[in-house]
Amino acid sequence: MKQKKLKNEKLIKNKKFKRKCIPSKILYNQKYSKPLKRKYRNEYDPKEEARLERIVFGDPSDIINNLPNDDSVKSNINKNNNDISMSNDLNNDLNIQTDICEEYSKTAAWIDEDDFHYSIQDAEKAQNRKVADDVPEKLYKDFLSNKYKLLVGNPKWAKLEKIDKESDDLDNEILKHSNHLEKPKIKNLSKNIIDIKALSPINKQTHMEGPIVSSVEFHPSSTVALVAGTSGILSLFQVDGIENNKLHTVQYKKFPISTAKFLRDGTEILIGSQYYGHCHSYNLISGKTYKMLLPHGITNMQKYEVSPDGKLLAICGRSGEIFLLTTSSKELISTLKMNARCRALAFTPDSNMLITHGDSNEMYIWDVNNRICIHRAIDDGCLSCASIAMSPNGQFLATGSKEGVVNVYNSKTVLQNQNPVPLKIVLNFVTSITSLKFNSYSEILAMASDKKHNAFKMMHLPSFTVFSNFPTFQTNISMPQAIDFSPGSGYLAISNKSNTAFLYRLKHYGNY
Repeated sequence: MKQKKLKNEKLIKNKKFKRKCIPSKILYNQKYSKPLKRKYRNEYDPKEEARLERIVFGDPSDIINNLPNDDSVKSNINKNNNDISMSNDLNNDLNIQTDICEEYSKTAAWIDEDDFHYSIQDAEKAQNRKVADDVPEKLYKDFLSNKYKLLVGNPKWAKLEKIDKESDDLDNEILKHSNHLEKPKIKNLSKNIIDIKALSPINKQTHMEGPIVSSVEFHPSSTVALVAGTSGILSLFQVDGIENNKLHTVQYKKFPISTAKFLRDGTEILIGSQYYGHCHSYNLISGKTYKMLLPHGITNMQKYEVSPDGKLLAICGRSGEIFLLTTSSKELISTLKMNARCRALAFTPDSNMLITHGDSNEMYIWDVNNRICIHRAIDDGCLSCASIAMSPNGQFLATGSKEGVVNVYNSKTVLQNQNPVPLKIVLNFVTSITSLKFNSYSEILAMASDKKHNAFKMMHLPSFTVFSNFPTFQTNISMPQAIDFSPGSGYLAISNKSNTAFLYRLKHYGNY
């Protein structure tokens, strides 16, 4: 029994060993070769790539084998000729119809052949609906286009507007190669917000014109600005917004400058003071200064205006007088008289009329040629006026009272009615309105008061909305004294009572 058990155990062990010891010929091609590596999906296999290329692109040898014979080529040519003749017939029919349409409308970018055969009856069957019997159109495309025009109208892109582009291009080339300059096309100024940028002050190189910079004005034809103040110093600067280089400085000892303005198309500067009965004239061409005594009765030149044509001067007197002088010789022509003291005056754009205002609620309209008062109008709600301005286009008249109210009128109503109604009443100020100025395009009215810090506003015309983004809380204008716009409204100058003449860029307009 024991021997049988031992034999059985040996047989079992041999079987297990045989199962474990698999011969190497099955796993390896050679006895000592490396084990097989597992193939990854991203591994490059050139044979597999070649097989897939044959399936997709075919075998290159098939191209030569599949070349057509002479008989097959001839049969294909005949078929193509028949197809071309049929398509030419259809194209000829379409070309006849499109040639008729080209006389009255633009050429279509795409033409559908079915549109010329698709009738209203076919559309009714396809859409399962009925169309009125009295429809004059036969084709469905004509029915849709006429219905669209009735509901929407003929759009602009569908209108035929013949423009001779060649002639326009020739005209532009002629203008570009000649000495004539094309007028810049300026769009209307948008309201509510104005695009404005602060630049370097005009007098940043000097700051010695006086603690009160009483005058700032741009030259009518050159990029030059004058700055004058109570120290008796007049300075000329080259305006570029960056350096603003000083060109010249003139000092008048013991002569505080109240007003300085350009005369004679910018060849002369007239300087006046509120303390003396004489004035100074500076000639820009010769660079010389001339002292002139004022005519009898004129005690100072604190406030004066120059007519738009540059021929007359109007000076405010102390007791309601308005003195008219010539700009050439400074001789007295005539004296006008108001019932109250004259505080402000303005010429009309044609220089034929003069509007004066002062310590009363009445505006006086004078005929300059005949030297008589032709009309008087009551300024609504005004007790005493401090400033007045008229727009360059003659449409608007603005008055500023000592109570801080700005009234904007239509100039025609002021010249015709005794009690004109203002178009807009501005109540943004609480102190006297000392400065009013329109820009050259009559789109902006600048208002200021020298009695309060940052008392400056600009209003858009003709919407009569005050620009809300200037001045801001960070703007430091101090107490604005004088205001002026450059001839093209590209720059805005504001002087103050702190030795400075600020410069701002209005980006909506041109450079100067």
